[in-house]
Amino acid sequence: EERQRALQLICYQNFESEAEKARIKKIQSDLKNFRFYETENGEKYPSVTSFLNFDKDFYLTDEDLRQYCAQGNLIDWEFKNYVETSTHKDSKDEPSLAADRWLVKTGKKQLALSGWDIKGFLEKYPIKKMKTFDHPVFNHQHRYAGTPDVEGEYEGLPTLVSITRSDDDVSKFTQDAMYAKCEGLEHIQQIMIAKFQSPDDGGPKQGFSKPVITKEIERYFNLGLYKRGEFRKIYGI
Repeated sequence: EERQRALQLICYQNFESEAEKARIKKIQSDLKNFRFYETENGEKYPSVTSFLNFDKDFYLTDEDLRQYCAQGNLIDWEFKNYVETSTHKDSKDEPSLAADRWLVKTGKKQLALSGWDIKGFLEKYPIKKMKTFDHPVFNHQHRYAGTPDVEGEYEGLPTLVSITRSDDDVSKFTQDAMYAKCEGLEHIQQIMIAKFQSPDDGGPKQGFSKPVITKEIERYFNLGLYKRGEFRKIYGI
């Protein structure tokens, strides 16, 4: 019996050792895909998207995900360019987007390279005092950071605008609620999700949908804090 207990202990210790090695290997692999922002004193905070999506199963291949992200980059750039210049410029005329356009065009999903109407959206849903972010925002209490899309004023209220092609409202609301709790954005009172999808991809005829808006920033912030806590438990950061 003593010999059996000793062997069991050895087996258990070996199992624990291998499990710990596997956990460390996974963490090292995962960390390569996370984005970090450096603070003024040299500390590194994980990005909001890193800890919100670290355990998310997209049910997509890496190739499909890259293609969807590339198309999202085109939409995002066209919207922000319109905010900054008040004129529409197609992504095909922007050299820095050549790689994204190539990914969209050559991917197996055959996604559209145009068809979303930024100007039409803003005429129907006017957002005043819009500005883009050229620097990240930080929450030092909970140690995270990120870069929102656009800030503006909609129907008299300070608003964060999230530009997207997807229908995952909860994820986008949570992401922007985390931004709204960062230093310098305490005045934000609502979040708007601006959705764009080309009719060639099965989207609405006009290329955009009615925006989805919430004032429940505290509710979605608490959801984000839960994910931040889970991320810290697993990765220690």
